Amino acid sequence: MTDERRPGGHGPVPDRDRQDGGWTAVPRRAPQPAGTYTGYRTPVVVPGASSLATTGAALTVVSVVVVEFVAGLVGLIGTSTIVGPFRNHGGTSLVEAFVQGVFVARFPFHLAAFLVLAFLVPVVPRAPLPVVLLRAVLAGAGGTLVLALVGVATGAYEAVRQGTLGQGIGRLLVDVVTTPVQIGLPLTLMLLGSSTVAWLWLGRPRSRPSHPSGPPEG
Repeated sequence: MTDERRPGGHGPVPDRDRQDGGWTAVPRRAPQPAGTYTGYRTPVVVPGASSLATTGAALTVVSVVVVEFVAGLVGLIGTSTIVGPFRNHGGTSLVEAFVQGVFVARFPFHLAAFLVLAFLVPVVPRAPLPVVLLRAVLAGAGGTLVLALVGVATGAYEAVRQGTLGQGIGRLLVDVVTTPVQIGLPLTLMLLGSSTVAWLWLGRPRSRPSHPSGPPEG
């Protein structure tokens, strides 16, 4: 019986493997230098709060509000050249309709989107852009859901005031389904753009971290 041992000692030769009755060299894996970045998967939902996440949420939502304000203001100025801005039409003036459409009706969406982005799906520079865009979609879905919940209350109140059951169900359907989707869909698309701007403004990742001592923020 052949005793295959290391010359002058016991046991197999390091960095060798047995093959075809003998020991053959096996390449040794190169050691990883200290602080080498090995990669990680960024989670989409990251519960918690931080000043960076709050800043990203504020930049994302406020950008949408500013775009809506400017667009609504342009429309208000254009319509005012034909109809007086303070003249009532159906019980509502142009200024009242502007405030209602730009701020009041969309406030639940903006508030919910801000809270979701600040505490659940933050827009932070360490997160890759696809994750940031997915988080913006989730924030838009959260805002649309809140609009639907508000519509349950307003729709139920208006449904009681309707003359027939069919009209009441129709009004409830409008307030709970169609109006939240009508408002939430374009606002969610706007969140995609504003979240990208916020991600770039905060500083997208430019280099790999030198010490992977802990999980990345966001």
